[in-house]
Amino acid sequence: MDRFVVALILGSTFMHAGWNLLARRQRCETSFFERMLLVTVLAGLVPAAMSEAAMSEAATRSLTPIAWACVVGSGLCCGMYYFFLARAYESADFTVVYPVARSLPVVLVALGDMVRGRYPSPAGWSGMLLVVSGCFLVSLRSSRDVNVRRYLDRAHLWMLFTALGTVGYTLLDKVAAETMQQGPTTAARYGYVFFLVSYLAFSVLLRVLGRGEQRPASIGWRDPAIAAALNFGAYWLVLWAYQLSTFASYIVALRQFSIVIGVVLALAIFKEKEPGIRLAGTLVITVGLVVVSLFSG
Repeated sequence: MDRFVVALILGSTFMHAGWNLLARRQRCETSFFERMLLVTVLAGLVPAAMSEAAMSEAATRSLTPIAWACVVGSGLCCGMYYFFLARAYESADFTVVYPVARSLPVVLVALGDMVRGRYPSPAGWSGMLLVVSGCFLVSLRSSRDVNVRRYLDRAHLWMLFTALGTVGYTLLDKVAAETMQQGPTTAARYGYVFFLVSYLAFSVLLRVLGRGEQRPASIGWRDPAIAAALNFGAYWLVLWAYQLSTFASYIVALRQFSIVIGVVLALAIFKEKEPGIRLAGTLVITVGLVVVSLFSG
């Protein structure tokens, strides 16, 4: 892969792990996500309105009709992603939820690339399968936990729905990126609409399906605001990378470096138990990422 694309994705992974750790520290994920998305929407409202008001040809052509259709569908998928990610965090450890929810989309997005006639190379498949294997190792507490039934509980159902949301918005955003003018400004404009629709979808899900046991007054606004900046920055870099890379699946695989960052920091910060096999899993993920970035073409 192009080194600049790799640099964009690696920068994104630190931001992604950062906002997830902030949310987990509060142990009030549903309310935290709601405030994080609201801050994003309010902070970007004036710049977005100015962009829409600009009547230059470049501004009006930067998002095509296809891109507008994609961003609406993508935002709906992302709203589902945040809703079920909050449910998963409320049901299991960070070092279980974060790896599993992020590993499932790797292969599913690769299948989406194949449907579009873009077949990953043998090295690409090898690297992605290593990433997925490492992600599932990271979610174990010990080698004695290797049991299919371990993954058949409510928490893993929430993780599956989270992963499906990721697959939906990833594939739609990659299609949109290929129809837009290239550049960070267009990626930022698309990203704002993406988070606006995500917030609206998330809010509807909260009111229809309930918010669960939360303590909204205790989380304040500082951490959600920091998380909002990290979250927007992380996905802005990803959207920019989509414009520059043929394979969405390789980008999704590289994004899993955030698991290495998140798991190591979570073990240190949250003192979750049995770090041995989880650290082994992060090593497998790292090897897979090296294969994808250097040998997949």
